[in-house]
Amino acid sequence: MKKYKVSLALKIPANFEIEINTSTKKKALEKALEKYHNGKFNEKDITDPDWGNIELDINENSNIDDIGNGIFIEEIK
Repeated sequence: MKKYKVSLALKIPANFEIEINTSTKKKALEKALEKYHNGKFNEKDITDPDWGNIELDINENSNIDDIGNGIFIEEIK
């Protein structure tokens, strides 16, 4: 019998929260997105995960070896 290590991707709710000084909500969103995409934030800007609302983030209908389907399986020797 073979032994396998199976890794399934999870979606774990958490939020990116940052304080922005600007004149409108739209500009605040634009600046927050810019900071997020540019990586101009630190760990304190990410909230603690909500471990009670975890979901699998896998595509069960894809080929088991497709990259990006959220599934990784390797044989362990």
